[in-house]
Amino acid sequence: MITVKPTDNSDLLGQYGRENTAYLIMREEDKEIGFVAIAPYKSTYEILDMSLFIDKPLKREEGKDYAPLNANELGLIEILIRAAGSYAFNKDCWSLCVRDKSYFDLLKKFEFTASGEFLVLYLNKLFGSGCCCSSKKDTN
Repeated sequence: MITVKPTDNSDLLGQYGRENTAYLIMREEDKEIGFVAIAPYKSTYEILDMSLFIDKPLKREEGKDYAPLNANELGLIEILIRAAGSYAFNKDCWSLCVRDKSYFDLLKKFEFTASGEFLVLYLNKLFGSGCCCSSKKDTN
């Protein structure tokens, strides 16, 4: 069974230098398999960092080729996004955003849309019916 829960580990929380950072750890049984770090930014929560503990990076620098993510890996990313969205929603926020451009290619697959220097996901899309992932196959 996969769970995603916040940690109170001050070393993990302090590495981002942002007040009220939440570091959500994804586990399968007792094994850590990923995380997402988020922090409040104005009226939203910003994704600061995220990772699956796999040999493929989630960040994609422009002009660089990376191994494609399979459907299982995309499903795990969706779980992290939903956990982050749930956390933000419980703090009375209606969206998630990201400004780290190296995540843009990945997060566009999950209905994040451009808004100025950010990509934004409105939580009504995230918690509506069906998957927020627009593609089950990574073609990049």
